[in-house]
Amino acid sequence: MIKLKKLLALTLCFVLVLSFTGCDKPQEITEEGVVATVNGQQITQEELDMNYGFYIKMNPTVTKEDMLDKLIMDILMVEAAKKGGITVTEQQVNEEMQNFKSLNNSEEDYQKFLKDNGLTEEFLRSEIEKEYYINHYLTTEMDKFSNPSDEELKKIFDEYKMQEEVRASHILVNTEEEAKAALDRINKGDKFEDVAKDVSIDGSAATGGDLDYFSRIRMVKPFSDAAFSLEVGDVSEPVQSEFGYHIIKLTDKRTDESKTVETERQTLTQYYSYLKYNEMLDNLKNEADIVIK
Repeated sequence: MIKLKKLLALTLCFVLVLSFTGCDKPQEITEEGVVATVNGQQITQEELDMNYGFYIKMNPTVTKEDMLDKLIMDILMVEAAKKGGITVTEQQVNEEMQNFKSLNNSEEDYQKFLKDNGLTEEFLRSEIEKEYYINHYLTTEMDKFSNPSDEELKKIFDEYKMQEEVRASHILVNTEEEAKAALDRINKGDKFEDVAKDVSIDGSAATGGDLDYFSRIRMVKPFSDAAFSLEVGDVSEPVQSEFGYHIIKLTDKRTDESKTVETERQTLTQYYSYLKYNEMLDNLKNEADIVIK
């Protein structure tokens, strides 16, 4: 289930921004070494490469296009934070730098971390300052979406047919090639559960990929769209989400008439926040002057 804290964490750590790809290209940039401008602020190739080299170690599915989108959204959220009166002092950045350094056993270990990840201290300091702005901005904005009306919750309940549920198993891997290889094994006769136990990187691998019953809003959209389009017994082609590539097997469908807006209030409230979060980021992009080389 998508939770607000997870959404914020994914945004700051890069995963959720994967859903905001595909900026328009209204004109070309001629400055050497510049890959994009956002409201006149430049993103350089060096900055893109350094971020990409760092984040791909945390998420092997990240592409440079994804990374560029993150950098664009970072600029927009920092701008929005400053316009909203959020400030960060040098002392606060220094304190966060010291907190980070303290995670290493020694100065030597800290310097080794920078070297191993292709980072500079200046880059790390700028990232800490940036994430401070973004974290406080998101926390402030998301507080506005924490108390939806009954009418808003009922609209989500009806639109997403909350009484409809499916049960599915899945195999999650990092690359499309791995997903195709897993699907090939299944098509040749291997049991889905055995392949899941062998190759899936998800915690459900231990139970053969079983995810139990879920509604549409409990999974990320690409996954839900694929799962709810299957018939019982069907196995999907590879499905990409921000977590990697999935092979999905539908094992059951049911209607749970005991579900009401009241019984699902917590889930609906969380999903309402998720929708408003996406709307907020879309608005930032739509109102910005973004030029990609």
